[in-house]
Amino acid sequence: MAGKKKQKNSRTVRLVVGLILIAAAIAAAVGGVFYYRSQKAAEEAAPDASGYEELMKSYYSAIVSGDGKKMAQLMAPPEYWNYYMETYDKSETDVEDALKEGCAATYSGWQNTYGTDVKVSYQIAGMSEQGQDGLNEWNANMEEMLGNDGADMTESVLLEVKVTYSGSTSEGTEIIHPTLGKIGDQWYLISEDTQLDSSSAAQ
Repeated sequence: MAGKKKQKNSRTVRLVVGLILIAAAIAAAVGGVFYYRSQKAAEEAAPDASGYEELMKSYYSAIVSGDGKKMAQLMAPPEYWNYYMETYDKSETDVEDALKEGCAATYSGWQNTYGTDVKVSYQIAGMSEQGQDGLNEWNANMEEMLGNDGADMTESVLLEVKVTYSGSTSEGTEIIHPTLGKIGDQWYLISEDTQLDSSSAAQ
């Protein structure tokens, strides 16, 4: 019974915590394109993914440390946040505090499921590239929303990442499929999709 409860709890923990907070605003302005991802699954054998390792490392580090400022930097370029703050009358502090709260909620969920001493590790297992049509759609919508091409995306990939949680209470794994986009010289974590592995929350 306890195992089923923990498994259910772990299903509710979404990793891109900030996107939950701004989903409604983006869906209305961009027609849901913010959440696009490739139609094909990530390839079984991943090519060199070293370019994405730092982003994923920073992402999990931001969650554990509750760093709202870093999370904002990982999620979207300054052009988007300027638009968001102006449109919804938010300050930088408002954005960072909301993301900090989301990080804390996610980390607390991990602790409740796996133990207060939970450790998180990950492995990039596969990758597929987003097609040009998807990039064009993203750029057209972002330009319409922002009124400029400052957030144009030049590359996008769908990763397959195996995340392992280990704590004194239980252990488990998740398979996540984050969409990463390159805007300017920087990669951003645009969206994610989480699939609980059958071995998750093992006693």
